[in-house]
Amino acid sequence: MLPSTSSPAAAVAPPPNDRPAYALLLALLLVSLLTVFVTEGTYDSGDSINHYLYARYAFQHPINFLESWSKPLVVELMAVPAHWGLRGVMVLQCLLVAAAAWFAYGAARTLRLPWPWLAILFCYASPDYFRIQFSGLTEPLFSLVLIASVTLALQGQARLGAAVISLLPFARSEGFILLGVYGFYLLITRNWRALPWLGLGFGAYGVAGLFVYQDFLWVFTHNAYPVRNESYGQGQWSHFIISLPHTVGWVLYGLFWIGGLRMLWEWAKPAARLRPEKFTAELLLVYGSVVVFIGAHTIFWTFGIFGSFGLTRVLCCVVPLVSLIALRGVGVITGIGRTEVVRRRIRVGLVVAVIGFLFCGARAAFRWERDFGRPSDQLLADAAARWALRQGALPHVVFQHPYLALPLQTDPFGARHSLMPAVREQSWPLPSGTLIFWDDWYAVMEGQVPFDVLRKDPQYRLRWLAAMPRNRRKPTADSVRIAIFQKL
Repeated sequence: MLPSTSSPAAAVAPPPNDRPAYALLLALLLVSLLTVFVTEGTYDSGDSINHYLYARYAFQHPINFLESWSKPLVVELMAVPAHWGLRGVMVLQCLLVAAAAWFAYGAARTLRLPWPWLAILFCYASPDYFRIQFSGLTEPLFSLVLIASVTLALQGQARLGAAVISLLPFARSEGFILLGVYGFYLLITRNWRALPWLGLGFGAYGVAGLFVYQDFLWVFTHNAYPVRNESYGQGQWSHFIISLPHTVGWVLYGLFWIGGLRMLWEWAKPAARLRPEKFTAELLLVYGSVVVFIGAHTIFWTFGIFGSFGLTRVLCCVVPLVSLIALRGVGVITGIGRTEVVRRRIRVGLVVAVIGFLFCGARAAFRWERDFGRPSDQLLADAAARWALRQGALPHVVFQHPYLALPLQTDPFGARHSLMPAVREQSWPLPSGTLIFWDDWYAVMEGQVPFDVLRKDPQYRLRWLAAMPRNRRKPTADSVRIAIFQKL
């Protein structure tokens, strides 16, 4: 039999003092903010940059505020910070992660989990969740909206939680699935009055869509994700489960499974139906949301649907909830101790293991050059942009690689830029002198323009070509290539 996670003494213990949690959160937030100004990385060179660009140019192109792919809620929050550059967006991301960690702490307190401030530490000690702060991606905002709604429900404010979670689909599309989880919880607990609030976000954005698209249902009719995209492929059903350690680290991964099995054990007991409402809320909103979220992405990737590319960064969306489950696992392990002194030593040992893992050199742990250094494709893009700018006034440009918009200082939504498919466009040929920035990933995968298409076309002349090892520590493994062609 598994040991109990609580004791009579814990049941009557006074609520913990918030000061240590405040101090811990402030210290970790300062570490994140300092990292903003020393990191050279952007997490990735694709979606991270694209989301930033949608926000950066939203005021020049207001349609960006209501664009399906970029997510309206994300653009609205990032639009002002983006005017201070990508680092301005990173500062916002740090604040979002800090707020999510604080809500996780609030949920842990409400559930009377041991050492609730560990929920804050576990959020920051999840390697990929820490790294994703330094990007323009949507996962930090999604994680905040999700944990905030769950915490509000746990604290007896289900109606406000329903209003908050109604915004989730406008941070990421999976939000529609988790709306169903929250709605099921409201039905099970017969909280009828909170149910209509689940439609608040959809109603508000639907009305906005009437002015932009003349379509109340634009969220569905202008959906950026087709049911099937053959170029994205598919993979094994176990992909996301076995990738979770890369997101949270192996120590938290073990605690996560222990906490999850403990909850399953409690739920399977006949007395579970007599549990208080908080047990139901924790079971459905914490554990249920994690299972449904990972399960949905498993289905998407297995069958190659809804634009799934198997990107494991999406798991960052549920890290604050995973931290609560891991904290339940801490309770199980410390319950083995017979005295409070022994239990405290076990907790300290677990904390040391969680933090120590970050610096152990494992693939899932921190590696400075990989995680915070400038990637090779961006260095090469900078070099290509320098060459182009030295040639004089920049003409019309074509590129698919999102990062090139930064060193070229080009509005990617403006009239002086086209995407790679434009090289094949017959109805509107590119003007003479146009510079085409070809790269070996985005131009091929998304633009569908292989190198030979330009090399063998007499309309285009190769002006610049360079390559660099993708992993500069393994120069013989793979390389990044960027070429510049000019339209004659």
